[in-house]
Amino acid sequence: MAIKVTQFTIHTSGKNGGETWNSPYIFTRKDNNFDVEDLKATLYVGQRLNFDHVGLKDADAWEKKYRQAPTDGTYEDFLQWCKENDYIDDYTTESYTVAEGDN
Repeated sequence: MAIKVTQFTIHTSGKNGGETWNSPYIFTRKDNNFDVEDLKATLYVGQRLNFDHVGLKDADAWEKKYRQAPTDGTYEDFLQWCKENDYIDDYTTESYTVAEGDN
């Protein structure tokens, strides 16, 4: 049985975030166990490290806006919103299938 997976490569740069978040963040998820809400939560965990580049007094507004990001579209729609709103610099996604047992 084949399993569809998507690999995400997220590029960001934080002014004060250090190397942790300045390098590409690459992760792969099985599509049947992962949706846009999950992507939003996964990026939030890493992106929280980057909120400090807007300054501590603006971090709450930065976070509040992110929480309102639309998740009713595709992965690409969500990631494009993140890019347009300066939460990420760029991204790529790649979907492929693996035979069960190969992962």
